[in-house]
Amino acid sequence: MSYLNNLRMVFSGRFQSDVSTVNNDVRHFDVDKFVPEYQEYGPGATNGWWNPCGSGAFRLIDCRVTQVGYQDGTTTSDPAKDPVIGMLLGGSNDLVSAKMVDLDPQMQMVSEIWGLSMRLTDGKTPGFVAGRFLPAPFRDILFGRQQGGGAGDQAATAIYQSVLEDLSWVDTSHSPFLQQLKTMAEQVGKLSVRMMLYSYNMDHKNPDFTIGRVSGVIGPALDFEPDTFVLGRRFAPANGDSTTQNINFFNAQVDTAKRNLCVDLSNALPLSGTDGAFVDLGKMQLVVLEPPFENIKEGDTQLISGNQFTPIGGAIPYLTPDWLNAEGALFNVTDIDPTLLQRIQSQPLALLSTDNNGVLIRETAQGLLVRADQVVHRLNPAVPVSVDLYASRYGIPAAGEKIAVTLQPPAKGMGGGGPQPADVPIPVINIPASAISLGQTVATDSHGKAHYGYSVSAPGNPREYIDGQVYLLSYTPVSDPGYIQQMFDFIANLVFDKFTVPDKPTWDDIKPIMSQYNNLYPIMGRMLVNLSNYDSMVRFRNLLELAFSREQNDPNYMPVTRDLSEPKRQMVLKWLCEQDANGNYLLRRGQNDAPLPIEPCASCEISSPLATASLETDSSQDIKGSKELAAEQYRRNLTQQD
Repeated sequence: MSYLNNLRMVFSGRFQSDVSTVNNDVRHFDVDKFVPEYQEYGPGATNGWWNPCGSGAFRLIDCRVTQVGYQDGTTTSDPAKDPVIGMLLGGSNDLVSAKMVDLDPQMQMVSEIWGLSMRLTDGKTPGFVAGRFLPAPFRDILFGRQQGGGAGDQAATAIYQSVLEDLSWVDTSHSPFLQQLKTMAEQVGKLSVRMMLYSYNMDHKNPDFTIGRVSGVIGPALDFEPDTFVLGRRFAPANGDSTTQNINFFNAQVDTAKRNLCVDLSNALPLSGTDGAFVDLGKMQLVVLEPPFENIKEGDTQLISGNQFTPIGGAIPYLTPDWLNAEGALFNVTDIDPTLLQRIQSQPLALLSTDNNGVLIRETAQGLLVRADQVVHRLNPAVPVSVDLYASRYGIPAAGEKIAVTLQPPAKGMGGGGPQPADVPIPVINIPASAISLGQTVATDSHGKAHYGYSVSAPGNPREYIDGQVYLLSYTPVSDPGYIQQMFDFIANLVFDKFTVPDKPTWDDIKPIMSQYNNLYPIMGRMLVNLSNYDSMVRFRNLLELAFSREQNDPNYMPVTRDLSEPKRQMVLKWLCEQDANGNYLLRRGQNDAPLPIEPCASCEISSPLATASLETDSSQDIKGSKELAAEQYRRNLTQQD
């Protein structure tokens, strides 16, 4: 049942995502054309954009449990009934912060959280339950969802859904909720977690710079479920974007055994401001559509009550103060009449305005849901790839559903936002097609699941100044080519170029790689090590060896962006670790050891992302977030293909 289980824990608070923005423009990867201005703040998509000295850090701040639900469908927000209420839900107490990471400057619509640990604590006990967040990208992003929340990415919201693995537990006897959760979690060894991020602040003059708000839910993860989405009921805007009332894609799940239904509206309804309140769309309720339900469309009004729909539960309390943060914006209906439940299992659901009986949004045709689980891949040549594809109809896993996978056409202009540098071309992605060898159409098994495999080969450096190539794969149910998908429901691949590790690597081999990172992440040079300077690299050899030898999901992993091919990482480690017969590190110098003539930017003197910057450039007036630009570029390519 994922986090939509009766048994769940709701939390809310803030998050920080201190992303670096120099790498938002792919042209900044050209080391020969890079100039110091690209490490400075710039209004809109100019210079180094709105946060050039970001550290990449992602962390949860002051997140507290606001409600728990039990297996019997009851809930409580009273700490006297369950001491979990009010507890902190935060990160690890012995690791550095997690990281927010884009796949590539030319694919910024699958940003992932890496290295996040989550633990529940009362401030005294280390963690009543703790686990590692499996890296996952955001999904169902909607720009302009939040009214009065600023421009660009600030008004966008998105869902992060994944699982917590490697669970550890402390005594749970004091909490009825934790006792039930632990019992269920021990069946599969992981928990399901959803975080909806909103109200992000991109104004570097604001004390809350890089801070946003989060509404989260944690529940049990069950066998045969995907990790990164709900295999349930899928509500989809007819135009594949949002409804006329700005309602987004959202999910629901039915538990037939317990005769209940749960709808997640956290990322669905438009927000009226920065505090999580919803726009007043009038009274609304959840209904099941009656035959001929395929004729009932989004936007239809004046339906005949009791003839073409049947209500499920009462009015949706979305205007209840703080409903999003206090209850996760989860609408739960329990003890559904068995006759109604039977119809729900084979007929589409809809969100209905009770003011005029108008259909605000409805479930997909024939209740079809088709989605991929592992949708982000960093691939070295000749390494096989496997993706789990799922299909369901009316929330029931669909066996024998055929799914076809295709390579998207070449796309131009991706990852270039500002006017500079005009003489550096923006590479075309999805070429050459010969680097992707796709598998055959697959069919789902009895659990609604299909394993789709494909392989990649070296693309041959088509982007020249940046390693590898981006390939986007679309997946479509054969039975319904017009199936409505969210625009970014694709499989994103970064395929690295072929590289052979030298027998005796020197600084001449290492410097081009390190100089590029030094350009793109100036906070490194300002706060720790100048990656483009031999002496600085030697001085911090021990720390660099530690970082480059970490597992990829470790928060200390280097590079933070996780966009270095495995052979090149091995070369860096080989150079850092090679010793002579006496155990002295060689660190072969080579011939080209002069540092690049690029000094750390003055902007980097800000000691903390939370500090108020006293800079003359006011980017708050023209904030054009990289995500919004990337979405516009992708949408433009889709339009040109049509």
